[in-house]
Amino acid sequence: METGLVLALPELDPPLRRWRKHDPAARLGMPAHVTLIYPFMDSRAFDEAARVRLRDVLRGFAPLEFAFDRLGAFQGGVWLEPADPAPAVRLIEALAAAFPAHPPFGGAHASIIPHLTIAQAAPGVLARIRAEAPRILPLTARAEAVSLYARSEEGWIPLERFAL
Repeated sequence: METGLVLALPELDPPLRRWRKHDPAARLGMPAHVTLIYPFMDSRAFDEAARVRLRDVLRGFAPLEFAFDRLGAFQGGVWLEPADPAPAVRLIEALAAAFPAHPPFGGAHASIIPHLTIAQAAPGVLARIRAEAPRILPLTARAEAVSLYARSEEGWIPLERFAL
């Protein structure tokens, strides 16, 4: 099964619920999150050696505190950007170095921009979200673990958590 490493931030689901219903990942069971590595390795290849390597990387990181204070946009979507993306960037870079066959977003982007996707929707829906979202910002959250999620026929399911 296809997998991804994320910082799950379920405490942000309630304030974002009305918008995240427009996010395909949310509709498939993924909580509010910051993606670290996606796509990651097939779940059948995630063996004990991979677990050890992941734990070794994470030993160098404390829990991450986020203050999402602004909106960003991509083609057909909007996302929240943390005020200080540097800790998440360092974590993503460390994971990418430890698992070079699995670069962030398959290597599709030249730079790393940690974010929490709110919605992927029609322009009218995105415009409404862009108008309303600043009223609830900033939103804060704390990530104490990296979660491995797998995409099944039923949706995204959590497989394992690894403490920071």
